[in-house]
Amino acid sequence: MLHVDLATGATHEGAAPVADDGWGGPIAALRILAEGLDDPLPPVVLVAGAVGGVAAPGLARMAAVGVSPLSGRVAETRAEGPFAAGLRRAGITGLALHGAAAEPVVVVVRDGAVTLTPAATLTGLDTGPATDALLDTFGVDAAVAVIGPAGEHRVPYASVVTCRHHPLPRLGFGALLGERHVKAIVCVGTEVPPVASPLSLARIAFRYGAAIPGNPLAAWQKADPGFGIWRGAPGFAMVDNFRDTATPSGMEPEAAPAPESVAPCPGCPTDCIKVFGGAGLHQEALVMLGDLALNARCLQAGLDPVSLGARLAAAGIAPTAAIISAIAGGEAEPPLTDELMAVGGVELPPFDPRVQPNLALAGAAAPIGPRYDIVEHDFDFVAGGLDYSFDEVRAIGVTVPREPGALDPVGTAILMRLYSGLDALNVCLFAATPTRPLLRRDVEDLVAAVTGERPDILALGARRLQLMNDINARLGVVAETLPDRFFDEPVQAGPWAGAVLDRDAFDAALRRLRADLFEEPDPVNQSTIERTS
Repeated sequence: MLHVDLATGATHEGAAPVADDGWGGPIAALRILAEGLDDPLPPVVLVAGAVGGVAAPGLARMAAVGVSPLSGRVAETRAEGPFAAGLRRAGITGLALHGAAAEPVVVVVRDGAVTLTPAATLTGLDTGPATDALLDTFGVDAAVAVIGPAGEHRVPYASVVTCRHHPLPRLGFGALLGERHVKAIVCVGTEVPPVASPLSLARIAFRYGAAIPGNPLAAWQKADPGFGIWRGAPGFAMVDNFRDTATPSGMEPEAAPAPESVAPCPGCPTDCIKVFGGAGLHQEALVMLGDLALNARCLQAGLDPVSLGARLAAAGIAPTAAIISAIAGGEAEPPLTDELMAVGGVELPPFDPRVQPNLALAGAAAPIGPRYDIVEHDFDFVAGGLDYSFDEVRAIGVTVPREPGALDPVGTAILMRLYSGLDALNVCLFAATPTRPLLRRDVEDLVAAVTGERPDILALGARRLQLMNDINARLGVVAETLPDRFFDEPVQAGPWAGAVLDRDAFDAALRRLRADLFEEPDPVNQSTIERTS
């Protein structure tokens, strides 16, 4: 782990990755954040760890950790794609940014050392042209993470875009870099990450590739047009700020244009992210914005499409390329109203809580706020769902199949720890247990093949969530429930017509979920943070 003082350029090395911190992944980053939480600018930490960035299925992942300008909560987000491998090639497992530069800079990591170079010629550029300019300077094999105009203007839901097509979405990391005058981070080098057992890694990769055609979700991700384009029945996903539950959402895959290419992840054959209009399409963008070209404009401007789409919908404003450019340029901002569907300042993902109450429970309880990848969708664990995954789910203590619409805070807590454990390791959820080909045993084998040690995935997941909760306690975060709409307005039509959340039952389940997940921190001496640090 390399620490850099942005004001002076001074650097020092941090602790080497160990099993207890998920081999230098997000748990290590959260500990660094906790130690610097009282700094004038708390650190921003980017980590691959010792597992992320190795060329194998599910390992093309890195995470960013900080304090969100959107919510004031702890923030963690992840990017797939080549940037994790770029960090490793540059000779580091993570980069902690402290303080702020006086003028815009590019943070260049080369062979385990950092230099800061002026970014004046890049200021104001969209993410694509900025990436092109940096590749011209540092070579086509450099891994580049940049902010667009939105980050420079500190829009609180600005994103960082890595390797052109893979954003660090949600929670405002583009604004965090903009506040620190960091236009870009560039990784250069040829170091090969150490692997304890290359033969075991090759065997796992072979098994994974062979399993893709027989796994419905992995096969869907691999096939054109990809899982970024889908059609939801009425009530499944957001239409008109969750007001319209009689209209289908998204786009019929048959109506989609052919992808121009894929934005691959090194070592993974699934090729989830397809490119449309020169931009990688991730799963939520199309349903939030309604148009592939608007997704491309968001990626260029460095804006998160989920936050943007939610705020425009709450204000009754149709998204256009001109509006996106104006917001990114600091010239306009959708008015904040009580119509914004958010928890703790973080906009809800587009999946309707009334028909997936456990996904909603997880989003309301999660320390970072609601995201759609905190647990698997409710529909996958009902009778007729992803039945092939049920043995894997039962093995960790979750009762399936569930009754549709039934609240299950106990099972949701277990699944949150599982998904959190995968995040702690920087293992991609879109390749892994319980619904994708890398089953829990395979993930353990994968980590052991890289590090020589087997992980306790659930224990790591619990530790990561507790650290986040402890940081939130220090930040004064107050627990919240969902907006009133989901308790007061039933779904109007379609297969879930009449679905609505019972407020008392939901809030009771939410209290139970939080009690299962979190040991309350000591408000006086923060003993939990000191103990885990």
